Amino acid sequence: MKTLINNIDVTSVNGQYRFYQYNDGNPLPQIELFKIENNKEVMMKNVLGEVKKLNEEFLFKIDFHPKNRKHPLNTREFSDKFIKSYQEI
Repeated sequence: MKTLINNIDVTSVNGQYRFYQYNDGNPLPQIELFKIENNKEVMMKNVLGEVKKLNEEFLFKIDFHPKNRKHPLNTREFSDKFIKSYQEI
């Protein structure tokens, strides 16, 4: 069973986004991403793609495929790094 840990609102040039972080037993939180349109939350199906766009927009320069790793960051890792960077501004 997952429990809500946190929700983060992000204001972008493309609109308002809301991240929900859930604890589901994994070391990193599960992420659900919604875009707010007409005061309604619309679930984003491609979370990783949207977070990559937000990363580029906010110029956080989070490396999706670090050179010291064999595989790229997964959605949870990349989203977690983005949220931490966003909360610092």
